[in-house]
Amino acid sequence: MIAFISICYAGLYLIIFNKLGLLKKTVGNISAFAAVGVAMIAAIVFVWYTFSPMSGDARMFRYIIPIVPNVRGEVLEVPVAATEMVSRGDTLFQIDPEPFEITVRQLQAQIKLHEADLRLAEINVERAQNLLKVQAAAQVDLDIWTANRDKALAAIESATAQLDTAKWQLGETTVTAPYEGYVVNLQLRPGAVVTSVPVASPMAFVSNESNPIVASFSQSSVRHIAKGDAVDVVFTNVPGKTFSGKVVRIVAAGSQAQLSASSQLPTFTGAPSNDRWAVAVELDDKEFARQLPQGAGGTMAVYTSKGKPVHMISKVAIRMSAWLGYLTSP
Repeated sequence: MIAFISICYAGLYLIIFNKLGLLKKTVGNISAFAAVGVAMIAAIVFVWYTFSPMSGDARMFRYIIPIVPNVRGEVLEVPVAATEMVSRGDTLFQIDPEPFEITVRQLQAQIKLHEADLRLAEINVERAQNLLKVQAAAQVDLDIWTANRDKALAAIESATAQLDTAKWQLGETTVTAPYEGYVVNLQLRPGAVVTSVPVASPMAFVSNESNPIVASFSQSSVRHIAKGDAVDVVFTNVPGKTFSGKVVRIVAAGSQAQLSASSQLPTFTGAPSNDRWAVAVELDDKEFARQLPQGAGGTMAVYTSKGKPVHMISKVAIRMSAWLGYLTSP
């Protein structure tokens, strides 16, 4: 774009000096015209870069979720394919449920035994109480059966809690998609044994929900960018098209000057690096954004409220970048 502005100014030179002859071709006139041109172009570029900035490192970021099962077991089925779109709740893989089903049945049987012990204890408690009234039984008998009743109640409560855990584990043998998205790096196959401890992810899931497009800008530009500012974005994989959107978040922080809980004092090795800050945007075309591949790169232009006089430069530049995408596409 700077070259385009320079070419336009060169055209103005030809009109003034050659076509119209408004100025004579003297060393002084040509030098003055060149100096004015350099100053004007520098001023335009400064205002453009500051108040209507562009960034060539826009990226589609997506949340990568490690899929870690909550139970250990052998994988029976993997019904998904790599990069195939799935909905929230769809099955990603199935762990053999039989060991957990056996545990559930065992605990259900234990609860029935404890309930039988409880009924027997309650009958004997009542009998001991009646006999104690007519002094046909000792207090110790009542105490024994009361203790047995309490023991049966505690056993039922413990077994019920274990049964709840076993049922939860049984449900966890079906591992489902946490969001709409797709699986990448799918190496999992039936017959493999998966586990949660130590943490080992058998697959990675790419979420397709609430994913921002992020680009970095200089700190001098970010201070003029505000939430809600209009943007245009072009993507390398979609040449010739420009997508509009708006700024949704500004991360005014960089990698330098981070403090952590440590006994080490800050060290200074010279002038601080000029970290670029991140700006996240949301496209107006939600369906296109949903289908945009993770890592898709491109160029972003932001139209700040203070940069209206130079918005047209960015609009032309971003569209030129979109059409130039045809030249770089294979």
